[in-house]
Amino acid sequence: QVISHSYPMDWRTQKPIIWRAVPQWFASVEKIRQQILDQIDTVGFSPVWGQKRLHNMIEGRGDWVISRQRVWGVPLPIFYNEDGSAILDADVIEHVAQLFEEHGSSYWFDHEAKELLPEGYTNEASPNGNFTKENDIMDVWFDSGSSWNGVMQYRNELEYPADLYLEGSDQYRGWFNSSLITSVSANGIAPYKNVLSQGFVLDGQGNKMSKSLGNIISPNEVATSMGSEITRLWVLSVDSENDVRVSMDILKQISESYRKIRNTMRFLLANTSDFDPKENSVATSDLTALDFYMHEKFNAFVVDWKNKFDKYQFKDLYQQLTNFINVDLSAFYLDVAKDIVYIEGRDSLTRRSMQTVFYEVLLGLTKLLTPVLPHTTEEIWELLPEVEDFAYLSEMPETEAVNTVLLDKWAKFFELRDILNKELEVARQNEVIGKNAEAEMNLVLTDEYNDLVNELGIDLRQVMMVSYLNLSTGEELSVEVVRAHGQVDPRDRLYHDDLGADSDLPMFSKKNAEIVKKDFPEVLTEGIEE
Repeated sequence: QVISHSYPMDWRTQKPIIWRAVPQWFASVEKIRQQILDQIDTVGFSPVWGQKRLHNMIEGRGDWVISRQRVWGVPLPIFYNEDGSAILDADVIEHVAQLFEEHGSSYWFDHEAKELLPEGYTNEASPNGNFTKENDIMDVWFDSGSSWNGVMQYRNELEYPADLYLEGSDQYRGWFNSSLITSVSANGIAPYKNVLSQGFVLDGQGNKMSKSLGNIISPNEVATSMGSEITRLWVLSVDSENDVRVSMDILKQISESYRKIRNTMRFLLANTSDFDPKENSVATSDLTALDFYMHEKFNAFVVDWKNKFDKYQFKDLYQQLTNFINVDLSAFYLDVAKDIVYIEGRDSLTRRSMQTVFYEVLLGLTKLLTPVLPHTTEEIWELLPEVEDFAYLSEMPETEAVNTVLLDKWAKFFELRDILNKELEVARQNEVIGKNAEAEMNLVLTDEYNDLVNELGIDLRQVMMVSYLNLSTGEELSVEVVRAHGQVDPRDRLYHDDLGADSDLPMFSKKNAEIVKKDFPEVLTEGIEE
Protein backbone atom coordinates (compact mmCIF):
# COMPACT_ATOMS: atom_id res chain seq x y z
CA GLN A 1 0.00 0.00 0.00
CA VAL A 2 1.32 3.45 -1.00
CA ILE A 3 0.78 6.17 1.57
CA SER A 4 1.23 9.86 0.66
CA HIS A 5 2.36 12.16 3.42
CA SER A 6 3.97 15.56 3.79
CA TYR A 7 7.74 15.85 4.15
CA PRO A 8 9.92 18.91 4.85
CA MET A 9 11.64 20.29 1.76
CA ASP A 10 14.42 22.83 1.32
CA TRP A 11 12.78 25.94 -0.10
CA ARG A 12 15.79 26.82 -2.26
CA THR A 13 16.72 23.47 -3.81
CA GLN A 14 13.28 21.86 -3.49
CA LYS A 15 14.97 18.71 -2.16
CA PRO A 16 14.03 16.64 0.92
CA ILE A 17 15.60 17.62 4.23
CA ILE A 18 17.48 15.04 6.29
CA TRP A 19 16.99 15.53 10.03
CA ARG A 20 20.13 15.22 12.13
CA ALA A 21 20.21 15.46 15.94
CA VAL A 22 23.28 17.34 17.20
CA PRO A 23 24.14 19.06 20.49
CA GLN A 24 23.04 22.69 20.70
CA TRP A 25 23.51 25.70 22.96
CA PHE A 26 20.43 27.28 24.49
CA ALA A 27 19.62 30.54 26.19
CA SER A 28 16.78 30.32 28.71
CA VAL A 29 14.16 33.09 28.84
CA GLU A 30 12.22 31.53 31.72
CA LYS A 31 13.66 33.70 34.49
CA ILE A 32 13.10 37.00 32.60
CA ARG A 33 9.89 36.12 30.77
CA GLN A 34 7.61 38.26 32.94
CA GLN A 35 10.05 41.16 32.80
CA ILE A 36 10.03 40.97 29.01
CA LEU A 37 6.22 40.86 28.92
CA ASP A 38 6.06 43.92 31.19
CA GLN A 39 8.41 45.81 28.89
CA ILE A 40 6.22 45.03 25.87
CA ASP A 41 3.45 46.99 27.58
CA THR A 42 5.66 50.12 27.58
CA VAL A 43 6.17 50.03 23.79
CA GLY A 44 3.95 51.70 21.17
CA PHE A 45 3.00 49.45 18.25
CA SER A 46 1.85 50.28 14.75
CA PRO A 47 -0.28 48.45 13.85
CA VAL A 48 -1.64 47.98 17.37
CA TRP A 49 -2.08 44.22 16.92
CA GLY A 50 1.71 43.94 16.92
CA GLN A 51 1.74 44.23 20.70
CA LYS A 52 -0.48 41.18 21.15
CA ARG A 53 1.46 39.24 18.54
CA LEU A 54 4.83 39.84 20.20
CA HIS A 55 3.33 39.26 23.66
CA ASN A 56 1.98 35.85 22.62
CA MET A 57 5.31 34.83 21.08
CA ILE A 58 7.25 35.65 24.23
CA GLU A 59 4.62 34.11 26.48
CA GLY A 60 4.79 30.80 24.65
CA ARG A 61 8.47 30.80 23.87
CA GLY A 62 10.72 28.00 25.10
CA ASP A 63 14.48 28.08 25.37
CA TRP A 64 16.26 29.96 22.59
CA VAL A 65 18.58 27.80 20.45
CA ILE A 66 21.49 30.19 19.94
CA SER A 67 23.93 27.83 18.13
CA ARG A 68 24.10 27.12 14.40
CA GLN A 69 26.15 24.61 12.40
CA ARG A 70 27.34 26.81 9.58
CA VAL A 71 30.75 27.68 8.18
CA TRP A 72 30.58 31.45 8.54
CA GLY A 73 29.28 33.80 11.22
CA VAL A 74 30.06 35.10 14.68
CA PRO A 75 31.57 32.24 16.72
CA LEU A 76 30.33 31.16 20.11
CA PRO A 77 33.23 32.04 22.47
CA ILE A 78 33.19 28.69 24.26
CA PHE A 79 36.13 26.37 25.00
CA TYR A 80 36.18 22.72 26.11
CA ASN A 81 38.39 20.99 28.65
CA GLU A 82 40.00 17.61 28.16
CA ASP A 83 37.05 15.94 29.89
CA GLY A 84 34.61 17.61 27.50
CA SER A 85 33.25 20.10 30.01
CA ALA A 86 32.54 23.59 28.69
CA ILE A 87 34.44 26.68 29.87
CA LEU A 88 31.91 29.44 30.52
CA ASP A 89 34.13 31.93 32.31
CA ALA A 90 33.29 35.64 32.13
CA ASP A 91 36.97 36.65 32.12
CA VAL A 92 37.73 34.24 29.29
CA ILE A 93 34.79 35.50 27.23
CA GLU A 94 35.86 39.11 27.84
CA HIS A 95 39.39 38.23 26.67
CA VAL A 96 37.97 36.79 23.43
CA ALA A 97 35.83 39.90 23.02
CA GLN A 98 38.94 42.07 23.23
CA LEU A 99 40.60 39.94 20.56
CA PHE A 100 37.55 40.31 18.32
CA GLU A 101 37.50 44.06 18.83
CA GLU A 102 41.14 44.31 17.79
CA HIS A 103 41.31 41.70 15.02
CA GLY A 104 37.71 40.91 14.05
CA SER A 105 35.68 37.75 14.69
CA SER A 106 37.53 35.82 11.95
CA TYR A 107 40.44 35.67 14.40
CA TRP A 108 38.60 32.77 16.07
CA PHE A 109 38.78 30.61 12.97
CA ASP A 110 42.40 31.45 12.18
CA HIS A 111 43.85 30.47 15.57
CA GLU A 112 43.95 27.45 17.85
CA ALA A 113 42.28 27.36 21.25
CA LYS A 114 45.57 27.89 23.10
CA GLU A 115 46.16 31.14 21.18
CA LEU A 116 42.65 32.39 21.95
CA LEU A 117 42.73 31.73 25.70
CA PRO A 118 44.32 34.21 28.10
CA GLU A 119 48.07 33.69 28.44
CA GLY A 120 48.84 31.12 31.14
CA TYR A 121 45.23 29.97 31.45
CA THR A 122 44.78 26.71 33.35
CA ASN A 123 41.82 24.58 34.34
CA GLU A 124 41.56 21.59 36.66
CA ALA A 125 39.54 19.71 34.05
CA SER A 126 42.51 19.93 31.65
CA PRO A 127 45.50 18.60 33.60
CA ASN A 128 47.60 18.37 30.42
CA GLY A 129 46.73 21.94 29.37
CA ASN A 130 44.87 20.84 26.21
CA PHE A 131 41.80 22.78 25.12
CA THR A 132 39.50 22.79 22.11
CA LYS A 133 37.21 25.51 20.82
CA GLU A 134 33.56 25.51 19.78
CA ASN A 135 33.00 25.29 16.03
CA ASP A 136 29.35 26.34 16.04
CA ILE A 137 28.45 29.93 15.23
CA MET A 138 25.91 32.11 16.99
CA ASP A 139 22.34 32.39 15.72
CA VAL A 140 22.26 35.42 13.43
CA TRP A 141 19.21 36.68 15.33
CA PHE A 142 21.30 36.82 18.49
CA ASP A 143 23.86 38.74 16.47
CA SER A 144 21.42 41.27 14.98
CA GLY A 145 19.37 41.23 18.16
CA SER A 146 22.26 42.83 20.00
CA SER A 147 22.64 45.68 17.48
CA TRP A 148 21.09 48.07 20.00
CA ASN A 149 24.31 47.68 22.00
CA GLY A 150 26.73 48.05 19.11
CA VAL A 151 24.98 51.01 17.50
CA MET A 152 23.30 52.87 20.35
CA GLN A 153 24.98 51.99 23.61
CA TYR A 154 28.57 50.95 22.89
CA ARG A 155 29.30 53.53 20.20
CA ASN A 156 26.93 56.07 21.71
CA GLU A 157 25.88 57.18 18.22
CA LEU A 158 22.15 57.14 18.93
CA GLU A 159 19.97 57.50 21.99
CA TYR A 160 19.09 54.24 23.74
CA PRO A 161 16.37 52.98 23.71
CA ALA A 162 15.69 53.74 20.05
CA ASP A 163 12.66 55.85 19.15
CA LEU A 164 11.58 53.37 16.49
CA TYR A 165 12.35 49.90 15.14
CA LEU A 166 11.00 49.42 11.59
CA GLU A 167 10.86 46.10 9.74
CA GLY A 168 8.61 43.58 8.00
CA SER A 169 5.82 41.79 9.84
CA ASP A 170 7.93 38.61 9.96
CA GLN A 171 10.28 40.24 12.46
CA TYR A 172 7.97 39.70 15.44
CA ARG A 173 9.62 36.30 15.62
CA GLY A 174 12.94 37.70 14.40
CA TRP A 175 14.63 41.03 15.04
CA PHE A 176 11.90 42.60 17.23
CA ASN A 177 11.90 39.43 19.34
CA SER A 178 15.64 38.84 19.70
CA SER A 179 16.39 42.53 20.32
CA LEU A 180 13.82 42.62 23.11
CA ILE A 181 15.18 39.51 24.84
CA THR A 182 18.83 40.58 24.73
CA SER A 183 18.09 44.14 25.85
CA VAL A 184 15.88 43.10 28.76
CA SER A 185 18.34 40.42 29.86
CA ALA A 186 21.24 42.89 29.83
CA ASN A 187 19.63 46.15 30.95
CA GLY A 188 16.08 45.39 32.03
CA ILE A 189 14.46 47.58 29.36
CA ALA A 190 13.12 47.22 25.82
CA PRO A 191 15.56 48.49 23.15
CA TYR A 192 12.84 50.51 21.41
CA LYS A 193 10.06 52.93 22.32
CA ASN A 194 7.98 52.15 19.25
CA VAL A 195 7.72 49.31 16.75
CA LEU A 196 6.42 49.75 13.21
CA SER A 197 5.88 46.69 11.03
CA GLN A 198 4.91 46.44 7.39
CA GLY A 199 3.59 43.73 5.10
CA PHE A 200 5.21 42.18 2.04
CA VAL A 201 4.97 43.10 -1.63
CA LEU A 202 3.06 40.63 -3.81
CA ASP A 203 2.43 40.62 -7.54
CA GLY A 204 -0.76 41.90 -9.13
CA GLN A 205 -2.55 38.57 -8.51
CA GLY A 206 -1.52 38.42 -4.85
CA ASN A 207 1.25 35.84 -5.36
CA LYS A 208 4.64 35.95 -3.68
CA MET A 209 7.31 37.35 -5.98
CA SER A 210 10.09 34.96 -6.93
CA LYS A 211 12.62 34.51 -9.70
CA SER A 212 11.31 31.02 -10.46
CA LEU A 213 7.80 32.37 -11.14
CA GLY A 214 9.17 35.28 -13.17
CA ASN A 215 6.79 37.73 -11.50
CA ILE A 216 9.31 40.10 -9.94
CA ILE A 217 8.91 43.83 -10.58
CA SER A 218 12.29 45.49 -10.21
CA PRO A 219 12.24 48.94 -8.57
CA ASN A 220 15.16 49.89 -10.80
CA GLU A 221 13.13 49.12 -13.91
CA VAL A 222 10.24 51.19 -12.58
CA ALA A 223 12.61 54.05 -11.80
CA THR A 224 14.05 53.89 -15.32
CA SER A 225 10.69 53.85 -17.08
CA MET A 226 8.57 56.00 -14.75
CA GLY A 227 10.96 57.68 -12.33
CA SER A 228 11.77 56.80 -8.73
CA GLU A 229 9.07 59.18 -7.44
CA ILE A 230 6.37 56.81 -8.70
CA THR A 231 7.65 54.00 -6.47
CA ARG A 232 7.76 56.35 -3.49
CA LEU A 233 4.23 57.61 -4.13
CA TRP A 234 2.99 54.02 -4.52
CA VAL A 235 4.43 53.17 -1.10
CA LEU A 236 2.46 56.09 0.36
CA SER A 237 -0.72 54.89 -1.34
CA VAL A 238 -0.88 51.33 0.02
CA ASP A 239 -2.02 49.88 3.33
CA SER A 240 1.50 48.89 4.36
CA GLU A 241 0.27 47.26 7.58
CA ASN A 242 -0.71 44.27 5.43
CA ASP A 243 0.68 42.52 2.35
CA VAL A 244 0.21 44.70 -0.74
CA ARG A 245 -0.06 44.06 -4.45
CA VAL A 246 1.91 45.84 -7.16
CA SER A 247 1.86 45.60 -10.92
CA MET A 248 2.77 47.84 -13.84
CA ASP A 249 -0.93 48.72 -14.25
CA ILE A 250 -1.13 49.79 -10.59
CA LEU A 251 2.03 51.86 -10.99
CA LYS A 252 0.62 53.51 -14.12
CA GLN A 253 -2.39 54.62 -12.06
CA ILE A 254 -0.01 56.06 -9.48
CA SER A 255 1.88 57.87 -12.24
CA GLU A 256 -1.38 59.61 -13.18
CA SER A 257 -1.79 60.78 -9.59
CA TYR A 258 1.81 62.01 -9.63
CA ARG A 259 1.17 63.88 -12.88
CA LYS A 260 -1.81 65.62 -11.27
CA ILE A 261 0.27 66.61 -8.24
CA ARG A 262 3.10 67.87 -10.44
CA ASN A 263 0.79 69.88 -12.72
CA THR A 264 -0.90 71.47 -9.71
CA MET A 265 2.45 72.52 -8.30
CA ARG A 266 3.46 73.89 -11.72
CA PHE A 267 0.28 75.97 -11.84
CA LEU A 268 1.00 77.42 -8.41
CA LEU A 269 4.60 78.14 -9.41
CA ALA A 270 3.63 79.77 -12.69
CA ASN A 271 1.11 82.05 -11.01
CA THR A 272 3.49 83.21 -8.29
CA SER A 273 6.36 83.98 -10.69
CA ASP A 274 5.80 87.73 -10.22
CA PHE A 275 5.09 87.41 -6.50
CA ASP A 276 7.66 88.45 -3.91
CA PRO A 277 6.54 87.11 -0.52
CA LYS A 278 8.32 89.97 1.27
CA GLU A 279 6.91 92.75 -0.88
CA ASN A 280 3.55 91.48 -2.13
CA SER A 281 2.11 89.35 0.69
CA VAL A 282 -1.30 90.35 2.01
CA ALA A 283 -1.98 90.15 5.75
CA THR A 284 -4.28 87.30 6.76
CA SER A 285 -6.84 89.79 8.05
CA ASP A 286 -6.98 91.45 4.61
CA LEU A 287 -7.42 88.28 2.53
CA THR A 288 -10.55 88.02 0.43
CA ALA A 289 -13.25 85.67 1.69
CA LEU A 290 -12.32 82.98 -0.84
CA ASP A 291 -8.61 83.20 -0.05
CA PHE A 292 -9.19 83.26 3.70
CA TYR A 293 -11.21 80.08 3.35
CA MET A 294 -8.37 78.34 1.48
CA HIS A 295 -5.88 79.65 4.05
CA GLU A 296 -7.92 78.00 6.82
CA LYS A 297 -8.60 74.89 4.75
CA PHE A 298 -4.89 74.41 4.12
CA ASN A 299 -4.09 74.97 7.79
CA ALA A 300 -6.54 72.18 8.66
CA PHE A 301 -4.92 70.03 5.95
CA VAL A 302 -1.44 70.54 7.45
CA VAL A 303 -2.63 69.79 11.00
CA ASP A 304 -4.29 66.58 9.83
CA TRP A 305 -1.30 65.61 7.69
CA LYS A 306 1.17 65.99 10.54
CA ASN A 307 -1.08 63.99 12.89
CA LYS A 308 -1.35 61.15 10.36
CA PHE A 309 2.37 61.27 9.67
CA ASP A 310 3.14 60.91 13.37
CA LYS A 311 0.88 57.85 13.47
CA TYR A 312 2.34 56.31 10.27
CA GLN A 313 -1.07 56.42 8.57
CA PHE A 314 0.47 56.66 5.12
CA LYS A 315 -2.44 55.35 3.06
CA ASP A 316 -4.69 57.94 4.71
CA LEU A 317 -2.10 60.57 3.83
CA TYR A 318 -2.28 59.59 0.17
CA GLN A 319 -6.06 59.80 0.15
CA GLN A 320 -5.94 63.13 1.94
CA LEU A 321 -3.38 64.48 -0.55
CA THR A 322 -5.24 63.39 -3.68
CA ASN A 323 -8.52 64.71 -2.30
CA PHE A 324 -6.97 68.10 -1.51
CA ILE A 325 -5.27 68.32 -4.92
CA ASN A 326 -8.22 67.09 -6.99
CA VAL A 327 -11.22 68.46 -5.07
CA ASP A 328 -10.23 71.43 -2.92
CA LEU A 329 -7.68 72.89 -5.31
CA SER A 330 -8.24 71.77 -8.91
CA ALA A 331 -12.03 71.35 -8.91
CA PHE A 332 -12.71 74.51 -6.92
CA TYR A 333 -10.12 77.02 -5.81
CA LEU A 334 -7.76 76.93 -8.79
CA ASP A 335 -10.70 76.77 -11.19
CA VAL A 336 -12.11 79.99 -9.80
CA ALA A 337 -8.60 81.43 -9.51
CA LYS A 338 -8.03 81.66 -13.26
CA ASP A 339 -10.52 84.53 -13.51
CA ILE A 340 -8.53 86.37 -10.85
CA VAL A 341 -4.80 85.76 -11.31
CA TYR A 342 -5.09 85.99 -15.12
CA ILE A 343 -7.51 88.89 -15.29
CA GLU A 344 -7.36 91.21 -12.28
CA GLY A 345 -4.84 94.05 -12.08
CA ARG A 346 -1.27 92.91 -11.47
CA ASP A 347 -0.98 94.62 -8.07
CA SER A 348 -4.65 94.60 -7.15
CA LEU A 349 -5.58 93.45 -3.65
CA THR A 350 -7.72 90.68 -5.15
CA ARG A 351 -4.84 89.22 -7.14
CA ARG A 352 -2.14 89.67 -4.49
CA SER A 353 -4.46 88.15 -1.90
CA MET A 354 -4.83 85.03 -4.00
CA GLN A 355 -1.10 84.88 -4.76
CA THR A 356 -0.41 85.08 -1.03
CA VAL A 357 -2.40 81.91 -0.47
CA PHE A 358 -0.98 80.31 -3.63
CA TYR A 359 2.51 80.80 -2.23
CA GLU A 360 1.49 79.56 1.22
CA VAL A 361 0.04 76.36 -0.27
CA LEU A 362 2.96 75.91 -2.66
CA LEU A 363 5.57 76.32 0.06
CA GLY A 364 3.66 74.21 2.58
CA LEU A 365 2.94 71.35 0.20
CA THR A 366 6.56 71.30 -0.91
CA LYS A 367 7.71 70.88 2.68
CA LEU A 368 5.10 68.23 3.45
CA LEU A 369 5.92 66.21 0.34
CA THR A 370 9.71 66.29 0.74
CA PRO A 371 9.86 62.93 2.63
CA VAL A 372 7.72 61.38 -0.12
CA LEU A 373 8.77 63.09 -3.37
CA PRO A 374 12.24 64.49 -2.62
CA HIS A 375 13.40 64.89 -6.22
CA THR A 376 10.24 66.77 -7.17
CA THR A 377 10.29 69.04 -4.14
CA GLU A 378 13.98 69.89 -4.54
CA GLU A 379 13.20 70.80 -8.15
CA ILE A 380 10.43 73.11 -6.94
CA TRP A 381 12.60 74.47 -4.12
CA GLU A 382 15.16 75.87 -6.59
CA LEU A 383 12.43 78.09 -8.05
CA LEU A 384 11.16 79.48 -4.74
CA PRO A 385 12.43 82.84 -3.42
CA GLU A 386 13.59 83.45 0.15
CA VAL A 387 14.07 79.79 1.17
CA GLU A 388 16.88 77.68 2.63
CA ASP A 389 19.39 75.97 0.35
CA PHE A 390 17.54 72.66 0.31
CA ALA A 391 13.98 71.53 0.97
CA TYR A 392 15.38 68.87 3.32
CA LEU A 393 16.83 71.58 5.55
CA SER A 394 13.42 73.17 6.06
CA GLU A 395 10.96 72.50 8.86
CA MET A 396 7.39 71.32 8.49
CA PRO A 397 4.86 74.15 8.04
CA GLU A 398 3.69 75.95 11.14
CA THR A 399 0.02 75.54 12.01
CA GLU A 400 -2.68 77.36 13.93
CA ALA A 401 -5.72 76.10 15.79
CA VAL A 402 -8.19 74.81 13.20
CA ASN A 403 -11.12 77.19 12.68
CA THR A 404 -13.77 74.47 12.61
CA VAL A 405 -16.63 76.99 12.85
CA LEU A 406 -15.58 78.73 9.63
CA LEU A 407 -14.95 75.44 7.81
CA ASP A 408 -18.35 74.10 8.87
CA LYS A 409 -20.01 77.23 7.48
CA TRP A 410 -18.19 76.81 4.18
CA ALA A 411 -19.22 73.15 4.12
CA LYS A 412 -22.82 74.40 4.34
CA PHE A 413 -22.12 76.79 1.47
CA PHE A 414 -20.80 73.93 -0.67
CA GLU A 415 -24.17 72.25 -0.29
CA LEU A 416 -25.66 75.33 -1.95
CA ARG A 417 -22.93 75.32 -4.60
CA ASP A 418 -23.73 71.71 -5.47
CA ILE A 419 -27.37 72.67 -6.05
CA LEU A 420 -26.38 75.56 -8.30
CA ASN A 421 -23.90 73.42 -10.24
CA LYS A 422 -26.61 70.83 -10.89
CA GLU A 423 -28.81 73.53 -12.42
CA LEU A 424 -25.91 74.70 -14.59
CA GLU A 425 -25.40 71.12 -15.73
CA VAL A 426 -29.11 70.81 -16.64
CA ALA A 427 -28.80 74.02 -18.67
CA ARG A 428 -25.77 72.52 -20.44
CA GLN A 429 -27.65 69.33 -21.25
CA ASN A 430 -30.55 71.41 -22.62
CA GLU A 431 -28.05 73.37 -24.73
CA VAL A 432 -28.96 76.66 -23.07
CA ILE A 433 -25.27 77.19 -22.28
CA GLY A 434 -21.95 75.54 -23.00
CA LYS A 435 -19.55 76.65 -20.31
CA ASN A 436 -20.47 78.49 -17.10
CA ALA A 437 -19.30 81.84 -18.52
CA GLU A 438 -22.23 81.74 -20.97
CA ALA A 439 -24.74 81.67 -18.11
CA GLU A 440 -26.84 84.32 -16.41
CA MET A 441 -28.17 82.97 -13.14
CA ASN A 442 -31.35 84.26 -11.50
CA LEU A 443 -31.11 83.11 -7.92
CA VAL A 444 -33.57 83.35 -5.05
CA LEU A 445 -31.98 82.46 -1.71
CA THR A 446 -33.67 81.62 1.53
CA ASP A 447 -32.82 83.90 4.43
CA GLU A 448 -30.60 81.16 5.87
CA TYR A 449 -28.51 80.83 2.72
CA ASN A 450 -28.47 84.58 2.14
CA ASP A 451 -27.22 85.23 5.68
CA LEU A 452 -24.56 82.54 5.22
CA VAL A 453 -23.29 84.04 1.95
CA ASN A 454 -23.22 87.54 3.43
CA GLU A 455 -21.52 86.40 6.64
CA LEU A 456 -18.78 84.62 4.70
CA GLY A 457 -18.45 87.49 2.24
CA ILE A 458 -18.69 85.21 -0.78
CA ASP A 459 -18.85 86.69 -4.29
CA LEU A 460 -21.38 84.21 -5.69
CA ARG A 461 -20.96 85.28 -9.31
CA GLN A 462 -17.23 84.81 -9.10
CA VAL A 463 -17.39 81.46 -7.29
CA MET A 464 -19.98 80.09 -9.73
CA MET A 465 -17.93 81.47 -12.67
CA VAL A 466 -21.01 82.83 -14.46
CA SER A 467 -21.20 86.13 -16.33
CA TYR A 468 -24.20 87.49 -14.40
CA LEU A 469 -25.86 86.56 -11.13
CA ASN A 470 -29.11 88.28 -10.14
CA LEU A 471 -29.76 87.71 -6.46
CA SER A 472 -32.87 88.09 -4.34
CA THR A 473 -34.37 86.41 -1.28
CA GLY A 474 -37.53 84.43 -0.75
CA GLU A 475 -39.12 81.68 1.28
CA GLU A 476 -37.82 78.92 -1.03
CA LEU A 477 -34.61 78.40 -2.92
CA SER A 478 -35.06 78.98 -6.64
CA VAL A 479 -32.53 78.80 -9.48
CA GLU A 480 -33.00 79.82 -13.14
CA VAL A 481 -30.20 79.62 -15.70
CA VAL A 482 -30.54 81.55 -18.97
CA ARG A 483 -28.18 82.54 -21.76
CA ALA A 484 -26.05 85.53 -20.77
CA HIS A 485 -26.74 88.81 -22.58
CA GLY A 486 -24.15 91.22 -23.96
CA GLN A 487 -20.88 90.46 -25.70
CA VAL A 488 -17.84 88.34 -24.80
CA ASP A 489 -14.75 90.16 -23.60
CA PRO A 490 -11.76 88.28 -25.09
CA ARG A 491 -9.71 88.99 -21.98
CA ASP A 492 -11.85 87.26 -19.32
CA ARG A 493 -14.17 85.26 -21.66
CA LEU A 494 -17.17 86.63 -19.75
CA TYR A 495 -20.20 88.41 -21.20
CA HIS A 496 -20.45 92.17 -20.61
CA ASP A 497 -22.94 94.82 -21.59
CA ASP A 498 -20.36 97.62 -21.68
CA LEU A 499 -17.91 96.50 -24.39
CA GLY A 500 -16.64 99.56 -26.24
CA ALA A 501 -17.13 101.89 -23.29
CA ASP A 502 -13.47 102.85 -23.64
CA SER A 503 -12.81 104.21 -27.13
CA ASP A 504 -9.08 103.45 -26.91
CA LEU A 505 -9.74 99.75 -26.31
CA PRO A 506 -13.25 99.08 -27.67
CA MET A 507 -12.79 95.30 -27.66
CA PHE A 508 -12.74 95.27 -23.84
CA SER A 509 -15.23 95.98 -21.10
CA LYS A 510 -14.68 99.15 -19.14
CA LYS A 511 -13.06 97.30 -16.22
CA ASN A 512 -10.71 95.27 -18.40
CA ALA A 513 -9.75 98.31 -20.44
CA GLU A 514 -8.70 100.13 -17.28
CA ILE A 515 -6.60 97.15 -16.15
CA VAL A 516 -4.88 96.84 -19.54
CA LYS A 517 -4.10 100.56 -19.67
CA LYS A 518 -2.52 100.43 -16.22
CA ASP A 519 -0.59 97.17 -16.48
CA PHE A 520 0.19 97.15 -20.21
CA PRO A 521 0.34 100.82 -21.34
CA GLU A 522 2.39 99.83 -24.37
CA VAL A 523 -0.74 98.45 -26.07
CA LEU A 524 -1.97 102.00 -26.65
CA THR A 525 0.99 102.67 -28.92
CA GLU A 526 1.96 99.22 -30.16
CA GLY A 527 -1.48 97.64 -30.42
CA ILE A 528 -2.49 94.11 -29.47
CA GLU A 529 -1.18 91.08 -31.34
CA GLU A 530 -3.49 88.14 -31.78
